[in-house]
Amino acid sequence: MQRKKAVFVVDDHAVVRQGLMTLINQETDMFVCGEAEDGPSALRKLYKTRPDLAVVDISLTSMSGLDLIKSMKKTFPSMPILVFSMHEETTFAQRALRAGASGYMMKSEPSGALIQALRRLLTGKVYLSEKMTEQMLHHVVRGKDEADDLVKSLSDREFDVFQLIGRGLGTRHIAQRLNLSVKTIDSVRESIKHKLGLKSASELVPYAIEYVHTRNAGT
Repeated sequence: MQRKKAVFVVDDHAVVRQGLMTLINQETDMFVCGEAEDGPSALRKLYKTRPDLAVVDISLTSMSGLDLIKSMKKTFPSMPILVFSMHEETTFAQRALRAGASGYMMKSEPSGALIQALRRLLTGKVYLSEKMTEQMLHHVVRGKDEADDLVKSLSDREFDVFQLIGRGLGTRHIAQRLNLSVKTIDSVRESIKHKLGLKSASELVPYAIEYVHTRNAGT
């Protein structure tokens, strides 16, 4: 008989992890081999479990989901990663793929779609929703608006900070969330302002809030 595929789950909400474990363990061709609530513990446990695939949330408490994906791919380059997140795919999916993920799915999708996505990744394919696939093709054909072009120029670290600014977090809280120093966050904020062509923090905050609110409307 064919060996069951091992899936590792990373999410900072225990209820979500339990739900994913219950759902996946019901299948005959896969099972959950381990779980973690943050990036550092995930990396430690991966060495022991050696999964065939990982399901990762983009928002984690002590380490950016994008940074975790990059670290996972350095250590396990052939392991596919599915990002499973509440955040709008049009904002995060392309960055997740560039970081090394093989797919992106929003938590609002039905459970059956998640299992289908996992099986797709296990066969070496990429998973994106029909909506996201169409948008990416549309951007290639028609181009993107100026705001998207400017934000795309941000590094992943800058983008993480920009998103948190847009959610109303101050410098100290952002530093705690990303496990970085306040001085580092201040430096990142200055770089963001420069790349976006903004002159002051008073311009950056409403810009970030409007961007995040517009892209996440309806989620």
